[in-house]
Amino acid sequence: MAEPTPEIAGVPTTGGTEQPHTPTWLGLNAEAYIAIAFIIFVGLLLYVKVPKMITDALDSRAGKVRDELAEGKRLRAEAEALLAGYQAKSASAASDADHILSTARAEAAAIVADAHAATEAVIARRTTLAETKIAAAERAAEAAVRAQAVDLATAAARRIIVAHNDPAEAARLTSTAIGELDQRLH
Repeated sequence: MAEPTPEIAGVPTTGGTEQPHTPTWLGLNAEAYIAIAFIIFVGLLLYVKVPKMITDALDSRAGKVRDELAEGKRLRAEAEALLAGYQAKSASAASDADHILSTARAEAAAIVADAHAATEAVIARRTTLAETKIAAAERAAEAAVRAQAVDLATAAARRIIVAHNDPAEAARLTSTAIGELDQRLH
């Protein structure tokens, strides 16, 4: 059975658990006033068209983002086109460099071959010139030796002639010496 609730000064009690007392004004408590203030605030926001402003601001921002994305895509496409162009130019330059290098190597080989042939020709010319000079020097030495032999023979004949003073013998010795000279010189 339930115990009767005691009363204190004509106000019933809850048996130890008391309900908080909430003040009211015009029959409304604080929560009701907060709800009314919130409804008035939201109505004011709607009256001033704040949601439209927020939507317009968000749409404007979304449009800017969209434009930036489109610009980014366009710039990326340009960059990719430039990259492809530079890669093509790089490949062309590498091909040109290889061609220039092979041409330079061929020209260098031709220059070396020409230089080798020119060196051989100079050596052959100088060898021929040296042989010609040697032959000329040999002929000059031979002529000098013959001239000296003639001078010696003439001097010897003169001494013999002077020593014998016989004119007939001198004429015979002179003609013999001249005849021998002709045989010795040729």
